[in-house]
Amino acid sequence: MKRFKQNKPGSLIGILVVLLLFVPLFNWAQDSINSEDFQSRLLQNIHQQVFEYPWNDAAFFPGKLELANRQTMKRELKEAREYAHNPDAFEVYFSILDHLPAPDKAIFVKSFWFYQPEIKSQLIEAGLSEDLQYLPATLSAFNNEAISSFKRAGAWQLTHFQGVLNSLQINKLIDERLNISKATFAAVQELKKNEALFDHPKKAMLAFVFGKTEIKNLCRRAGGDACSVNELLAVAPKEMTDFMAAYQATAAFLSQNKYIPEQEPQKTAEAKVRLQTHFDQISAVLPISNNELSFLNPQFPYSIVPEQASLTLPENMKQDFLFLQDSIYNGVDSTLFEVVAQKIEYPPAPNRQYVGEQVKDLEIEGKTKIKYTIMSGDVLGFIAEDYDVRVADLKYWNNIYDERKIQAGKTLDIFVDDENADYYRGLQQQTAIKEKQKTVVPDFASATLPGMVIPESSKKVEHIVESGESPYVIAQKYDGVTPEKILEWNSISDARKIQIGQKLIIYVQ
Repeated sequence: MKRFKQNKPGSLIGILVVLLLFVPLFNWAQDSINSEDFQSRLLQNIHQQVFEYPWNDAAFFPGKLELANRQTMKRELKEAREYAHNPDAFEVYFSILDHLPAPDKAIFVKSFWFYQPEIKSQLIEAGLSEDLQYLPATLSAFNNEAISSFKRAGAWQLTHFQGVLNSLQINKLIDERLNISKATFAAVQELKKNEALFDHPKKAMLAFVFGKTEIKNLCRRAGGDACSVNELLAVAPKEMTDFMAAYQATAAFLSQNKYIPEQEPQKTAEAKVRLQTHFDQISAVLPISNNELSFLNPQFPYSIVPEQASLTLPENMKQDFLFLQDSIYNGVDSTLFEVVAQKIEYPPAPNRQYVGEQVKDLEIEGKTKIKYTIMSGDVLGFIAEDYDVRVADLKYWNNIYDERKIQAGKTLDIFVDDENADYYRGLQQQTAIKEKQKTVVPDFASATLPGMVIPESSKKVEHIVESGESPYVIAQKYDGVTPEKILEWNSISDARKIQIGQKLIIYVQ
């Protein structure tokens, strides 16, 4: 996805000052939550949008920002504090929001009121509490591109399983968790199921963020399934009570600070794409920029719209798109499709691997163990993504010390939540069908992506990353090697994820 950013020194200084106060990085995730870093993650998500389209465009969603005056805020804050489960933490988080740099505060409030009507409407239609409209603001500050290290993605920070189970498309070219409209539908369905299970909106919300199993276990500790939210939080870990405080502070802040739009948002319409298409092809024919296409279609992170997928356009452009489709498809440039969807693999954990030791017959409370048969071409990153687990866990459960040595035909133990076991048992058959459909030879006539080509004359070498090395620095050490190829050969989607001591595969001519 292409983004064009500008440097704004004043705002950058403000954000750096706050970040210096709250340095560590934060991720809401079922596996692990470092809630002390809420402020850092919040600022990161908000500031990422400050200079991006459309929030940096004054003509987009014009209106008036109405910030609460100090006297009103103080009175309402006192009332809200009385209802907070953790009043002291609530006050800290509210203060963080209230002292955001001016551009960040404006974007945070404006984005909430831009998405709020649709989210509120879907919650009401599903019979859920309207207060849940503040959940995506707490999780991601409405940053569509927010992706946690535990593979939660989008404004609602949905897991892979939550998305797939609620009818979202998630594959190498499409991730509908990044589309707020589609993700809201999936999140509402998941919250509705949780509320039927726990019979309380706040328990349903906590189960959405922390997992059903965690809430069930806490309910048992708190005296049974009928325990109150206060009783549950009394035995909950600090990260959960802090999350609740952050959520309640966000709700109080956004209910006090409003954005009054001067006109309705632009109407949109969907059009089917006959052939695989790149945003560049569309913007070359229609009067619409790549940035606008990306904003309307964030589910295509590589700017590639697969064959038969639905493309969202301004309503007044749909007919032009349908009429000019041939011109759009004929404008193909093979280099547009050289991007290969890549996976982020977690760094190896050698302290948890034991060379030569037999795999233990593990059992995990609340989890069902299923067997996965390794197929030709499998890598742990793909398997982990499909089964919504971490690579590090796959290695630990199966005593794998070198992921490159897994063999087709062997089996892996994978632990999944008890209630989802049937779904995952049937997943391998679906995966096998998809594998048959893979194309590794460039064939633009059939609109498929080219595969990764490695010349037969190349020599394979291992490079161990040293301090200060980036893909560019490493590429300079080998003839004919580019930074892009290093990322491609090692299935790395973000160069910043490379770590000291990591082994990289490089093919030298």
